[in-house]
Order: sequence, then structure tokens, then C-alpha cells
Amino acid sequence: MMSTHLQSTVETWLGWTWRDTGGNAVVVDSNRLVYRQDLRDGQEPGEADVVWHDEGRLLAEGEALLLQLDALEQPLFGDTIEIAMERVKAILVVNRNLSGTAWLSVGGAPADEWCEPFGMFGDTVKAMPGSPLLLANVLDGWPVGTPGGTLRIAAVGGEVTFDIAILGTRAEEPASSGT
Repeated sequence: MMSTHLQSTVETWLGWTWRDTGGNAVVVDSNRLVYRQDLRDGQEPGEADVVWHDEGRLLAEGEALLLQLDALEQPLFGDTIEIAMERVKAILVVNRNLSGTAWLSVGGAPADEWCEPFGMFGDTVKAMPGSPLLLANVLDGWPVGTPGGTLRIAAVGGEVTFDIAILGTRAEEPASSGT
């Protein structure tokens, strides 16, 4: 078995400069809100030990991708590995469409639905054109259950190109028994 080590960071920020030039004085509010959390390698709170990603994925209008979170295939190190998530610490979906009205519906799988970050079964969230969608629970993560392990991503209103990364902890491999 290959020994791996993962270093990861969940980071986002929103910056602004707001100027009010009315009246006798110029008032400026220039600031930003920053969040950053480095995660150590592991399976404890504030740790992650596995990541799955796909870049440049294309979905036609009405097409859906069903990701089985406990059986994600990932080309890595010249081979294909299977990643079985036990807990999801963060999901980043980036809608790469820079024009038009096509968006992604994230969540709401028709069967074996994983709804942990969405609230209730059937709930979804939109990833709009030219925009990122970050869902994070970096301390504890959201459990991937059985049932309850399928994440749905669907194109609505047209063709969508997107990137996705899912950070989490892997399910423990069953111990092999020697006879």
C-alpha cells in the first residue's frame, strides 16, 4: 500500500473599496473579509486526508453527474485509485461559463441522496455563471452515509463547463485477515 500525506487549505476572501465623494470630504471604506484554515493530514477535527477533483467537466443542458462519494475514481500518480469519503470537509464548484444563463444545480440526487450541507432531502444550491460555490465544514465535516452518499450536479439553462474539488477524510479500509 502506498503511503500518502495531504496538506490542504480552505481559503476565501471578499474585498471591496467603497468611496463616497458627496459632500465636503471623501470617505473610503477599503477592506476585506478573509477566511483561511490550514488542515493537517489526518482524520480528526480540523484535518483531512483525501481530495478528489475534476477540471474542465462539461455537462449538456439537462445532463446530471452523480458522484458516489464513497466510490470516487481519481487518476493519480499514473494509476487510478478509488476514494471512499467518510466525511466531507469542503466542496468547491466553479462554474466556468463566463456568459449566458446556464448554471449548475448542486444536490438533490434522485436516489441515495447526500444532503448533509443542504439541509433536507431534495434541497439544492445554485452555482451561477462565472462564479464559485464553496461549502465547508472544516472542523467536523459532513458524514457520508449508507444510504446517503450520492451528490448530484446538473446543468440548467444550457451547457456548463465546471471544475470541482472535494476535500475530506477517507473511510477506513477494512483490515485484511490472514489465514
